[in-house]
Amino acid sequence: MAFQSIANVAGKLYSQVVRIPREPTPEEELAGAIKKARSDLERAESLFNEITSAEMVDCLSYDIMAAKSRYSYLLRLAKEKNLRR
Repeated sequence: MAFQSIANVAGKLYSQVVRIPREPTPEEELAGAIKKARSDLERAESLFNEITSAEMVDCLSYDIMAAKSRYSYLLRLAKEKNLRR
């Protein structure tokens, strides 16, 4: 038992010294996915507002709908898990 705790401390120190990034927690991964989804939505809306080609209207409309759907889903998932910022 004592050896295991010494090994854990040694592992943590080693990781800090050589700056090995730690694995993100599931909550951190979800927060990152939400941040990316919001960025994707903002990008799609920005592109839609800048287009001049009528052919691109449908394409960017679908991009916006998909981005909104993903963003809403991730927010709902975070709410179900009672995650707060």
